[in-house]
Order: sequence, then structure tokens, then C-alpha cells
Amino acid sequence: EKATLSVKFSLAEQSSPYATEFAKGMKEDDYLKKFKTYNPNAWCKDSCDENFTDINHPCRGTSSTCGIHHKNLDPGTQRPCSTSCWRFAFRFHQEESKESRGFMIQVEETAGLGDGQKIETEMAREANLKVFRTYTNYEGVDGREMGRISKAVKEWYDGDCANMDLENVFIGGEKFFYGDYTERPKYGKL
Repeated sequence: EKATLSVKFSLAEQSSPYATEFAKGMKEDDYLKKFKTYNPNAWCKDSCDENFTDINHPCRGTSSTCGIHHKNLDPGTQRPCSTSCWRFAFRFHQEESKESRGFMIQVEETAGLGDGQKIETEMAREANLKVFRTYTNYEGVDGREMGRISKAVKEWYDGDCANMDLENVFIGGEKFFYGDYTERPKYGKL
């Protein structure tokens, strides 16, 4: 099975420290490390949208919606390449995750979802891909928090991947120590 990681989009050389810690935590978690995970911040950042993350731009990562579809696939591998639109590459990996009975983990930082993540949510809905959305009330990630998302993913597989609703997973800390947060329903619609 394959997983797709949705983290805050950054045009900078590096992703946010939180996104980096989360990706590292997945690799260290005994259950989550078994999944082949696509991390978009490890790839190039080209786009058919001059603003990159304008939700009103029609591209949703498909050949019919992307404005640079002729640059999206390596001719030899038929996979996304360095000239690919980020939305096309992301959707490609979402589709691979879906086909392998995989999922997407959307990492929501304390300031909320980034604009690119909102687009990725729409694309996941279109692809009918299971989404686990983590939310938190502090800036760090450690093994205890990764255990919560790991448990949610394992329970989904134990349930034969039947529930395709958005699943919210809190991976923050106690309100007394780390600050307030609004508890969310476990399940929702994309």
C-alpha cells in the first residue's frame, strides 16, 4: 500500500520544521514506516498556476485540467518528472495510493491548512481517497503523537478500509500544557 503526505506547501528550499518532523516520525513509526509514502516537499515545484496555490485555478492535477500537461510525464517512465506541475504530480500519487488501497495523511499545523492543502483536499475528494487529517495545538511532533495516527490507520485497515470519510486525528498535547484547541468530530465529509 501507498500513502500520500499532504503538508504545507513551501516555495522555499525546505518545508516547515513541523512538516519535516512529521515525515521523519512516519519513517520511525513501526506501523507507518511500512507504507511507501510520497512526500511532495521532496520534489520540484513547478505549476501551471502562476500563483501556485490559487484554489480558483482550474487545475486539479489531471491531464484535462492541467495547463502544462505536455511537460508532466517522463517519456521513459511515464511518471511525474522535474518539469511536472506540482498538482499533476500530487494527483498522480493520490491515484497510486487509491489503487493500492492506500490513503492520504494531511498534516494540519497550528495555523490551519495551507492553500495548497485545500487544493489537495479537493483532489482527494475527486479521487475518492481516504484522508486522515491530523491537527494539533503545539509545534512539535514526537512518538506518542505518531502513535495516534498510526493507530487510526491500523484501525481503518482492520475495518477492511470501509470508511472513506475524512478522519480527524488529534496529535497535540494536553490543553493545560500546550494551549487550547477545538475538538473535532472523528469523521467528516471532504
